Amino acid sequence: MKLKAFDLLVMLFSVPVIGAFSISAYSGKDTARDVVIEASGGQWIYPLSVDREERIRGPLGDTIVIIKGGSALVDDSPCPDKLCVHKPAVSKPGQWIACLPNRVFVRVGGEKKWPGR
Repeated sequence: MKLKAFDLLVMLFSVPVIGAFSISAYSGKDTARDVVIEASGGQWIYPLSVDREERIRGPLGDTIVIIKGGSALVDDSPCPDKLCVHKPAVSKPGQWIACLPNRVFVRVGGEKKWPGR
């Protein structure tokens, strides 16, 4: 079977169209995100879109969480190793920072929004 000019034209046109639809379908966009901070005293939810500084009380003292520019980070904590302070800022759903000694957990809530859902 020999390909005709129209067959080649259809194939050349369909490959980029299928590629564009695939990229669109599998590169979901983030919905509005929140920072969820959990500690022994409760749970607090703040929007990532509003800059603020929060002091969260834990068993060792206050952990300072800064929300700025669409991301959140632990600025200071009374824990001995300060691993949470050295973690990079989080901004995408599912990312988190934990200060285990002070029992403070910071995570970004939200989910990927897939087209058609």
